[in-house]
Amino acid sequence: MGGSWASAVLSIAPHATYRCILTGTPIPKSYSDLYNLFEFLWPKHTVVTEDEKARVRAFETNNDIDAASSILEPVVGPLFYRVRKQELGLKAQIFYPPVEIEMNPYEKRLYTAVLGNIRHYDSMDSFLQDSVNATVTQLRRGRMMRLRQILSYAKLLTTAVDNYQEQILRNEPELEDMIYQYDALEVPAKLEYLMTLVRSFQDRKEKVVIWANFIGAIELIRASILAAGFKCKVIYGDTPVASSSFSEENTREAIRDEFVDPDSGLDILIANPAACAESISLHKTCFSAVYYDLSYNCAQYLQSLDRIHRVGGSEEREAHYYFLQYANTVESQILSNLRAKAAKMSKLIDADYAIYSLDMSDGDDDIDLDIYRLITK
Repeated sequence: MGGSWASAVLSIAPHATYRCILTGTPIPKSYSDLYNLFEFLWPKHTVVTEDEKARVRAFETNNDIDAASSILEPVVGPLFYRVRKQELGLKAQIFYPPVEIEMNPYEKRLYTAVLGNIRHYDSMDSFLQDSVNATVTQLRRGRMMRLRQILSYAKLLTTAVDNYQEQILRNEPELEDMIYQYDALEVPAKLEYLMTLVRSFQDRKEKVVIWANFIGAIELIRASILAAGFKCKVIYGDTPVASSSFSEENTREAIRDEFVDPDSGLDILIANPAACAESISLHKTCFSAVYYDLSYNCAQYLQSLDRIHRVGGSEEREAHYYFLQYANTVESQILSNLRAKAAKMSKLIDADYAIYSLDMSDGDDDIDLDIYRLITK
């Protein structure tokens, strides 16, 4: 709400003869994500009143999702149509319990040091004036990004984070040298476990997609898999698309086609959810996904799940999901946060509104600062 794109689209809404919105993930963060959609569709009529918005906001702040949903159900329910996954006749999605992995010594030392410094910095934030609250929020986002980097690949601490210049190690030369020498010191424990999974998939001659959010981690995973003698390819932001006039074989479309071909010999795909969570379908020949790390983007997370669970293949085969996370770290909270967002969205959009029975049977991304507050208590 209030964004430049939203304002521009809302301004032209009254001049359109017909208005239609198609959306796969309409509420990725909160119920307020719905408001612009209905204000565009009915620009001359108020679908959700200001009073209702205020009450929904209050209930969401208090995490009373049932109460927030009860306000929106009667006004939103009759105005949209959703084909729900349970109506498609697909086999189940199997979510295995997250694998709790103990960090190796150097990455654990770096994680502990960064977490300690974050708590130190947070105690200093309370002395800042209200006028710099926006700056404090930006710093906290950057700090959480640093923690996530260690949980993916500790050497990522050498890379820059947009709009964040804080010295997270507070001029600790030994730790800084440890980061630069990290590759010579150890292999991330999570990568070691991933390689055992990869070998088991190869032994069973099964395809697998590995989701990772950081480019450095994707390249590390690729190098490790290739060094083990297995064929793999990657898709992330720098991977060209066919429409870019890129003539070589390694466009996203070509890689996808090779991967889904049962006889190609390419059985391992490493992908970034931001680049292809909603742009590729893998479900005809791939039925397993491994999540090496996670972001806070619920829309990308849900879309990535559906890459291997779709109509036209998933009617006969279950989809299997594996989550790798380090024990006693924020990774468990990130996964819980994503699942809570997904549950909140499905509570509203998967409800049984009367319109469904009439129509179907004659007569149906971001960071979450709540986690930051938990780790700095």
